Amino acid sequence: MLFLASCGNAPQAQPPTYTPDMVQRLESYTNNIQGMRDRLGELNDLIQEKDWIYADNFIHGPLGTLRQDMSLFNRNLLPQDQRQGRELAREISRHLEAISLAAQNSDYAAATKNYREMLTDLDAFLDLLPNATES
Repeated sequence: MLFLASCGNAPQAQPPTYTPDMVQRLESYTNNIQGMRDRLGELNDLIQEKDWIYADNFIHGPLGTLRQDMSLFNRNLLPQDQRQGRELAREISRHLEAISLAAQNSDYAAATKNYREMLTDLDAFLDLLPNATES
């Protein structure tokens, strides 16, 4: 039987950091998401005008790739940041689905409530990028 013991200083493991390539990919997805964020005023106008058909079409048309872009963005985050990104992306998707349902039911109150909450969650999602670029 052999027993070995060591009392040395092991090198400290460095936490993962973002590489320039990772940051560049994140910025690319952020640009796509920010572009859609900039167009959300159009959705708000459609809701305010109670133009339910075009509001629903806008969600499934121009905003149709938002979920995909958020997913790609989130996959490129460091593991410790992915949980928050996934939660925010789920909330944004829920709000979009609720706005779509509100449009189908001509429910102005539900549409405006979910629109405001979606903006808050989307801004929080976009705020994940500065955390990445600080590393």
